[in-house]
Amino acid sequence: MGLIDRARGVLARRLAPQAVAVAAVAPPAGGAPAESPAAAAARILGAQAGCVVDVGAHHGHSTLELLAVFPQARVHAFEPEGTNHAAAEINLAGHEGRVVLHRAALSDRDGTATLQVNSHDGTHSLLEIGAQRFWGAWAGKVGEAEVPTATLDSYAAAMGIGRIDLLKMDIQGAELAALRGAEGLLSRQAIGGVLLEVMFQPLYRDQPLFWDIGAFLASHGYGMYQLFEPQYHPHNPNVLAWADVLFLAPSFLDVPEWERQT
Repeated sequence: MGLIDRARGVLARRLAPQAVAVAAVAPPAGGAPAESPAAAAARILGAQAGCVVDVGAHHGHSTLELLAVFPQARVHAFEPEGTNHAAAEINLAGHEGRVVLHRAALSDRDGTATLQVNSHDGTHSLLEIGAQRFWGAWAGKVGEAEVPTATLDSYAAAMGIGRIDLLKMDIQGAELAALRGAEGLLSRQAIGGVLLEVMFQPLYRDQPLFWDIGAFLASHGYGMYQLFEPQYHPHNPNVLAWADVLFLAPSFLDVPEWERQT
């Protein structure tokens, strides 16, 4: 049974498409503690958001934060690697009413793919490790695992999801493939915000970089809101390696025309 068939079985009740209230919201005042990326997304998208997708849930801590900042949301979480998935199940116990956790990867096709299992459990990827010099420390491949994959478009259709308020992704260089698998939703601007880790250096082989992801999202009208938690190389602070970034749908980016002054 494929992931999409299992998703249909998980659906106990269909999620109604969620409306997004667009309000003028200001970032924290100068001197205030820095917001987490998830908190910034909740401030902009609205705490009343009803549908959040966490791609690359790892041990479930990101899912727990999303549950906290979006108290009315149901979170659809994906973690393909077995040990990480087991840890997420433990950490998310008691939240079954608000979390659907899948042992699967999101990508640009439905089927299966080979997951590269690496020496650090936060670095597993559908891509092979790339230029080691850009890593903060040595990382190496220790194995492989065949994992089920799905597109977000097909998963959303199977689950009856008409709108996603926030799509969060941290999947080690495979973000652009997952975004391509969500092109139907993105073309309808049915995803309010996209929060994802982006790379500025080729940490993985043949991985898309920040500029590629930005261009793809811009082609669907999405714009960058903010870069968070930039990580620089420990031996050269001039080299930006990766960061988190929040992109917003066009409905959050409207600005008025200036009136001509006479």
